Amino acid sequence: MNNIVSIPNVCRDERIGSAFNHLFRLIHQVECIDDDNVVWDFSECSFFHPFFLFPLALYKDTCEKNVIFKNMSSYLQEYSKLIYFEDLLHIRKDTCIEDILNGYMNKTYIPICKFDLCITNIDGLQSCIQKIIESQCNADKRITTPLSYFLGELICNISQHSDSVHGYIYSQYIHQEKCIDMCIADSGITILGSYVKTRKYLNEIGDDDAIAIKKANEGYSTKDLPNSESRGYGISSTKKMLVDGLGGAFFMLSGGGFHRHSDSKSDYIKLPPSINWNGTIILMRIPIEVPVDFSYEKYVG
Repeated sequence: MNNIVSIPNVCRDERIGSAFNHLFRLIHQVECIDDDNVVWDFSECSFFHPFFLFPLALYKDTCEKNVIFKNMSSYLQEYSKLIYFEDLLHIRKDTCIEDILNGYMNKTYIPICKFDLCITNIDGLQSCIQKIIESQCNADKRITTPLSYFLGELICNISQHSDSVHGYIYSQYIHQEKCIDMCIADSGITILGSYVKTRKYLNEIGDDDAIAIKKANEGYSTKDLPNSESRGYGISSTKKMLVDGLGGAFFMLSGGGFHRHSDSKSDYIKLPPSINWNGTIILMRIPIEVPVDFSYEKYVG
């Protein structure tokens, strides 16, 4: 059969976002198949890397083809059901978030959630997820404020600027590495699209997604609001607090460009014309042990 795509075994590595190298090859294979049904063959896959698993689930959720799983081990079958890999956990505007998510207090993960973008979901989801993550990893209490800031800024950012119907979130506590791998995404108009919509900085950005991402990460807002309310400020301060303050890692992919920042190394890359991600996705590796000299106020003042 020519409609079979092999799912690779993507292991963890130190370069956050590198799992997309595998994902883009997979997406290209799927989209080249002239058949409404596509088989994903998991024969070679024995491990789900969080930063590969999440975008793969999002792609399946938005893919117009009917995806069929084949040769998935019993372990992966069980795990995929637990995290809602095949059918995302949909949190609607009338969902009682606590009733659904409080059962994950003693787990090491929060399942892949697809949430309707509405005020009640945004407020409730942020506080519930923060409470669960802190319980799961028994984190340093000094991580509470940064974690609240990350969730608040990025979820609110999706709601205000993406023009997306849904937001997506997933997290996994990695005990051996004492860190939280967190993923937040939308399927909206991309960062470049946000600048185009508001006619902001287009002389500098043009049609380059990487430049648009750089502008957002440098604090250039798409709206005429004070810095504390702007899209760019939230992204910029979140990244600085995470990487420079906590020693974590940050990755952002939007449309045809991406940005990676970790260990004082920062790259903005424009992808080839044949590669494009619908929406914006952010990956964060958050250490749960806070450096003794960390000061929250340094990054939000």
